[in-house]
Amino acid sequence: MQAVRIHRFGGPEVMAIDEIDQPTPAANEVVIKVFAASVNPVDAKMREGKYPVVTEKDLPYVLGRDVSGEIAAVGSGVASFLIGDKVFAFLSPEHGGYEEFVVASAEEVALQPQAPDAIGSAAVPLAGITAWQGLFDHGGLLAGQRVLIHGGAGGVGHFAIQFAKAKGAWVATTVSSSDKDFVTDLGADQVIDYKAEKFEDVVEPVDLVFDLIGGETQERSFSVVKPKGALISTLQEPDKAKAKKQGIRAARYTAQPNGAQLQEIAQLIYQGEVQVVVASTFGLGQAAEAQSVLQEKHIRGKVVLQVVSEQPKPLIDEEARRLRAYLIWEAEGRPEGQDLTHWYRAGDTDAAAERGDYRQYFPGIAPAGSLVIKFYHSGDQIRGYVRKIADTDADDTIFPGEEMEPAAAFKLAASHRADSNEPIFVELVEGVEWNPKWGRLA
Repeated sequence: MQAVRIHRFGGPEVMAIDEIDQPTPAANEVVIKVFAASVNPVDAKMREGKYPVVTEKDLPYVLGRDVSGEIAAVGSGVASFLIGDKVFAFLSPEHGGYEEFVVASAEEVALQPQAPDAIGSAAVPLAGITAWQGLFDHGGLLAGQRVLIHGGAGGVGHFAIQFAKAKGAWVATTVSSSDKDFVTDLGADQVIDYKAEKFEDVVEPVDLVFDLIGGETQERSFSVVKPKGALISTLQEPDKAKAKKQGIRAARYTAQPNGAQLQEIAQLIYQGEVQVVVASTFGLGQAAEAQSVLQEKHIRGKVVLQVVSEQPKPLIDEEARRLRAYLIWEAEGRPEGQDLTHWYRAGDTDAAAERGDYRQYFPGIAPAGSLVIKFYHSGDQIRGYVRKIADTDADDTIFPGEEMEPAAAFKLAASHRADSNEPIFVELVEGVEWNPKWGRLA
């Protein structure tokens, strides 16, 4: 597979595309097929040797800290993700995202929001988690409080404005004049053009200053923090002595991967409370150019690399699915009163990748009361439904739900299991073969 690596520290020219082996997951890890990877300022620091976590002994090193893609492999101890799940992740420094496949701890990964696409989703993890942890974990921001965000138009800043508003806070932000309309649209209550006015002259005291600029801006920010408030920075350590004298908290922090927090962010995006802004997109082979653009130009939002093109899933004709389900039910007997339009999909389940023993079904092998999952071809998909074997003088019970994806069929069968030791039978028709990824078949 291809990966962008550095073999020495330096400028963009030290980045090279190398052919390396595809990773395999440990017990609590997953392998993600990377559709897109975000480009962040920390990537350039690592490339230049100015980030202490990456040293000479780590070379050659794959750059990149966040990705979107789909699960390609899962470790033996992972039950929270299935192969094919669309995910995004903020990676620990041990693994880089500028590559076609990346291994990640399952705890760093979250299910990708239904929108935006892979490009937009890749823009979220590092910047989003940085904003989230700065505002809420370190800043302690609560509904009804006031926050001043320095640099609100950037990758972290544009998320911070939206997160703070989503949680019910009042938001002021400093930006350039060209970004005033942009951050106003994101929800900022007060927008300050930092070149035209001093924020300390126009902002009433706030509970939290979230500093994404540093330097003189940070030093001046002490004057606008309320007593018992906080000044939190992603850059330089604030003056602790000055903070103590003023009676406020002051700290610098480094964001840490957190899949649970990333899932909360995904929910806000899904609900439409947060929008993702991508400024530029580049190919994997243009990683050096992408980093140069981020360093040299004024960027609104995020810069993203497209690593592997996401293949669109074939569209499924819902009417055809319904008709096929109806024919199956009519042919095999449908208990009166059951709802034909009751649908199950794997996306609604938490089915584990590893399953208990199942037995293959043949007529006469399953006693009355046994559960049978019948799998068959529906177009180019494999679908199934669940029935319970009846006594000879009655029709089998067919449970609501037809044209189910395999994971959903397994979950439905398990939910109707009276005894955990009771076998579940699997009927394979129309040339369907057992998929080992489903588990073990006795």
